[in-house]
Amino acid sequence: MSASLEIPSGRDPERNRNVQVAVPLPLFQEFTYRVPDRMEAPPAAGTRVLVPFRHRKLVGIVVPGSPPAAGLNLKDLERVLDPDPILSPQLLSLGQWVARYYFSPLGEVLQSMLPPGLLSKPSAPEPRVWPVKTRMSIRSIDPSRGPDLTRRQRELLALLAARKLPVPVARFVREARTTHGTLKALAARGALVLKPVQVYRSPWLDSDPPPPVTRHSLNPDQSRILNQIERRLSGGGFHSMLIHGITGSGKTEVYLNAISQVVQNGGSALMLVPEIGLTPQISNQFRGWFGSEVAILHSALSEGERFDQWLRIREGKARVVIGTRSSVFAPVPDLRIAIVDEEHDSSYKQGEMPRYHARDTALKRGQLEQALVVLGSATPQLEIYHGSRERGRPQAEVLPRRVLDRSLPQVQVVDMRLEFQKHGKALILSDLLRELLRQSLECNDQALILLNRRGYSAALLCRSCGSTESCRNCSISLTYHRDRNRLLCHYCGFSRSLPTRCRECGKRYIHLLGEGTEKVQEALQDLFPEARVGRLDRDTVRRKGSLQRILSDFRRGRTDVLVGTQMIAKGHDFPGVTLVGVLGADQGLKLPDFRAAERTFQLLTQVAGRAGRGERGGRVVIQTYFPNHYSLKAARRQDYPLFFQEEIEFRRRFQYPPFSALVSLLVQGRDRNATLDLADRFGRRLLEHRKRIGAQQRLRILGPAPAPLERIKGEYRFQILIKAVRRPEALEVVRSSRDDLSRKGVNLKKVSVDVDPVNLM
Repeated sequence: MSASLEIPSGRDPERNRNVQVAVPLPLFQEFTYRVPDRMEAPPAAGTRVLVPFRHRKLVGIVVPGSPPAAGLNLKDLERVLDPDPILSPQLLSLGQWVARYYFSPLGEVLQSMLPPGLLSKPSAPEPRVWPVKTRMSIRSIDPSRGPDLTRRQRELLALLAARKLPVPVARFVREARTTHGTLKALAARGALVLKPVQVYRSPWLDSDPPPPVTRHSLNPDQSRILNQIERRLSGGGFHSMLIHGITGSGKTEVYLNAISQVVQNGGSALMLVPEIGLTPQISNQFRGWFGSEVAILHSALSEGERFDQWLRIREGKARVVIGTRSSVFAPVPDLRIAIVDEEHDSSYKQGEMPRYHARDTALKRGQLEQALVVLGSATPQLEIYHGSRERGRPQAEVLPRRVLDRSLPQVQVVDMRLEFQKHGKALILSDLLRELLRQSLECNDQALILLNRRGYSAALLCRSCGSTESCRNCSISLTYHRDRNRLLCHYCGFSRSLPTRCRECGKRYIHLLGEGTEKVQEALQDLFPEARVGRLDRDTVRRKGSLQRILSDFRRGRTDVLVGTQMIAKGHDFPGVTLVGVLGADQGLKLPDFRAAERTFQLLTQVAGRAGRGERGGRVVIQTYFPNHYSLKAARRQDYPLFFQEEIEFRRRFQYPPFSALVSLLVQGRDRNATLDLADRFGRRLLEHRKRIGAQQRLRILGPAPAPLERIKGEYRFQILIKAVRRPEALEVVRSSRDDLSRKGVNLKKVSVDVDPVNLM
């Protein structure tokens, strides 16, 4: 019998010194490291660590897991960067769920959950543990030192004694008209103490001051829904609700009252909005109610501002968090309620790795945190609405009327085919819209004009040979931008000058085709020279603060007509707007995407809802070449049930969600043949594993086929679409196929998996 070493409690002490670490690289695995003897204990899950990785050092996160047994040749942890975990167990579990469900590397998921810089690849082996900003401040003073000081020094101490400390040195030097040297001399004599103090970089510096709090009396429908929310909050546990309220029905007032109850009871709240354009308006409302308890998170903040807001949230100094998609990962302590406003909006879906949906991730977080999740929309996503009707999850509550019983705007649809016959040419503005604009300006009212296409002209066409100016990197026509006098690609940024001759045939029959927001703004200014016409699109908000300035000018009445893309359609409350015009209302219907009708209905209904929210009623003009499409008919009546009846039958007939689960695979590469070959190999694996689990009748595999936009940024794109009756079977088939090819050494970096895609382009 060989001798054996008895291990107390059946545990291997060497194994307990190993930890699993996720690193921020596109790798679908975690790595095991040994905790060196100089460290007292293994760092807890959720802690950042510096680790050697190949020939460099990386900052990773310790994650839960079962490290392999002792005996492996493991590398040691270099350093533990945090005294306490920076990710809670619930957020770690959420990150693991996102990685598993959306086929994303865990390290990259965790990186997206943290502010920039905390989990990046450091250029030096000594990364900043906390990228905090400090400034030298006067922390305390001793007036007892007075007899030993000059008269001027005593005067300075007297000034300081009258102030609340700490006081920033730079500000005091400026205001007291003294010098840094004088303060250093006082510090050397013990009369005051100079120390660096952490300061929070504020995202509010360029913001309008918050308005005075106006707590409106809730109408019976609002009160009923608020009571339902409070009942679920008091009962504890996870719940989900859908507030289906028409535009202008007062959903935000319900949110504010519900969050107020949560904060009063010591809890925290999370409020998601789809677009950065909504955050100034919403955050000002919330600051009026909750003051310094409010934190804001979105991509337009500087890295320092984002870190400081994240730190305030983590430290419990801000219990009301407002933000866009990534805010779903905010380290909110004691989360009681999460609200996803405009839950239908496609902006909640991340376009690159990790491809999570913030609404669905919020629902999962609600489960993990045992919190209430409230979804709100005037035009709910069809799958959400269907789930509430068929299964009661989420439970739907309806706000059927506008606040103060204001009427919905009067909507008119203009058939642009008849306008063409009448005038013998295509018009930007119909006769009706021109006349209503004139009346609006005469009454000093405001108007919104929606055209969901930026730039000046959509394309450049040669009338001799029929060729267009296309991007050299993407399968798309270039858009002409007059303000830069360039043809631009909206996908890769490629640009070229406007030619005077056709590059194909050399002739001068060049024509600018279609119109964008630039051209509409110009046309309006020509028609109404005295009007103040503004524009809101990606081109006008490139500089920091420009978005807020444009919205603020319009809200304050400094702009009469605001032309914009879909950025103007979502959630804004402009009481002065009495007219909304929609140009090219049907252009979204032409896209090869099963959600085209739904998106068109949502956009039209949302932008129509911007009219008539003040004292005066509103009017909406929708210009279209397809006036009989059911999405336009329903939008004209602002009738969601009517749209749902038509759309659900289309989805049922062709087995689209909610009657199936979709998974889209996109294979990209610069060599077309090699890319297609990889897509074929992946497709064959999918078929093999579908057969293995016996799901041939329940799981359809379409493709590979060229994507609708076959080439973007110089890479060819092939698509495989999976339709599954049972979502777990689709995920199992994809996971098994990916693992098979990975084991065979196939490079899958250019294969992306999109679960529950919202865009099939």
